[in-house]
Amino acid sequence: MSTIFTLCVILSMITTLSSNAQSVTAEEDLRNQIKLMETEIQEHELLLQSTREEYTKIEKDLQKSERSINELETEIEKIKKTIESSEQRMATLLAKKKELKGRIESQESRLSSQIQAAYRLGKQETLKLILNQKSPDKISRTLAYFDYLNEARVEEIDRFLTIIDQSDTITEQISIQAFDLEKDQRHLYDERLKLDQRKKQKNAILNSLNQYISDTDTELIKLQEDRGRIEKLLGELDKNKLSSQKISVAFKSMKGKLFLPVDGKVTQKFGTKRNIGKMQWRGLFIDAPEGEPVFAIHSGEIVFADWLRGFGLLLIINHGQGYMSLYAHNQKIYYQSGDHVLSGEQVASVGNTGGQIRSGLYFEIRIDGKPADPQTWCQAKSSRAA
Repeated sequence: MSTIFTLCVILSMITTLSSNAQSVTAEEDLRNQIKLMETEIQEHELLLQSTREEYTKIEKDLQKSERSINELETEIEKIKKTIESSEQRMATLLAKKKELKGRIESQESRLSSQIQAAYRLGKQETLKLILNQKSPDKISRTLAYFDYLNEARVEEIDRFLTIIDQSDTITEQISIQAFDLEKDQRHLYDERLKLDQRKKQKNAILNSLNQYISDTDTELIKLQEDRGRIEKLLGELDKNKLSSQKISVAFKSMKGKLFLPVDGKVTQKFGTKRNIGKMQWRGLFIDAPEGEPVFAIHSGEIVFADWLRGFGLLLIINHGQGYMSLYAHNQKIYYQSGDHVLSGEQVASVGNTGGQIRSGLYFEIRIDGKPADPQTWCQAKSSRAA
């Protein structure tokens, strides 16, 4: 927007300086333009301050998110260690369970052999062994010994079975605990992903705001430079007055009889929408090869021949009585400000300066500083006289 604004200021200055009004009127107009630019600068500064405040706020939110992510990372590490510890305990208990199972199987084998041997001896053999004892004391001890052996076997089996049950219970509990811990870990991972996403979003916003701040700073600098340029022109108003040399044929009388400044295809027409917001084309864009000659559509005085942001190498011709023509994105300009040119004279060559991707000429006609449809004034012509 500031590029177009700057162009409007330049055209306004040229219109003012080319009129027959007194110097005081021109000075007042320029001072009004300076006031408008100062207002825009203030608006930019306010927007910049607001953006920086928003940047600070989002930056603080980002710091909170990063701290939360760090805390979650710590918690995840703790849970990992707890899971590893639980897995080690499970492995130990499983090994112990395996060992106990082997001992029980061995004991069962021994008990099975004893039971089978006892069964083969039968009750009569046991009774015979008791009756063969000569001393009643020995009989009592023998019976006690048999009872002790049986009780010991039963107790040992019960003890082993209890240990196995305990081991099974602990293993089951640890499995449940590990499952819960893994569930918590998944939850924490999900939370971290969410925080990471928020962090990326905030970083994207910060980058966008940072770019906006940078662009706004650049715009402010350029506006201040433009304001300085106007102030300089204001100080040299008398020196910059246009020559009073008369133009033989009035521009107004040539409506519909002029020729477009370059041979090529009109790809953007006056009044059609541009790709940027609701802006419209204020002139024509004519596709043409780089180096193609650009001709003055009418006699006049060169009032601007320099590079302008967004327009590249720009040429403006004042045709008198408030009529001007504008030629932008040139590769080369053949005249300087203050020179006089004739109708149909080559004034520039087609280029793609000012950030254009393709080569071509941007062309405008202005009446008292306001854009007019060039196609109502000019017609295409494949060949022209110099």
